[in-house]
Amino acid sequence: MKQNSWKTEYKLNNVIIPIGNNTRGSFMIDQALLCLAQTIYMESSLERKEAQIGVGYVLMRRADFDPKQVCSEMKKPYQFTWYGKIKAPEHTEIKPYFLDLAYRIMHKLEPDYSQGATNFHDTSIKKPQSWFKLKKTIQWSHMIFYKMEETKYAQY
Repeated sequence: MKQNSWKTEYKLNNVIIPIGNNTRGSFMIDQALLCLAQTIYMESSLERKEAQIGVGYVLMRRADFDPKQVCSEMKKPYQFTWYGKIKAPEHTEIKPYFLDLAYRIMHKLEPDYSQGATNFHDTSIKKPQSWFKLKKTIQWSHMIFYKMEETKYAQY
């Protein structure tokens, strides 16, 4: 990370990506990158890489792979366990690994280890009863992924 007085930059594969820049066009992608990285970090930072990638793909799928929709999807009530309950980490608090992973998921440079999932939960909680129509796709360590069959994503 490089910081100067007017913006913060993240260097990824020798490409400098401004974060929080208000320039038209790049701002939404940068915000989307940050929201995706925050969600991966908060939901699965202690899980294996496949689970982290799966979490990222679930958010991207719910946002219809549209960077302009990632943050609004992340902020919807009851969609992700951490949002609205604790303060979101600033980009300076997130390890570059998660920003890099978010970039790679956003640009589909990683395989979809969620196998098309639209929902997931940690094994420390039971599958919500309202998810009865969801089909389990895969489990990576403590994360179980599910795919919707009829509706866009699970309701609570």
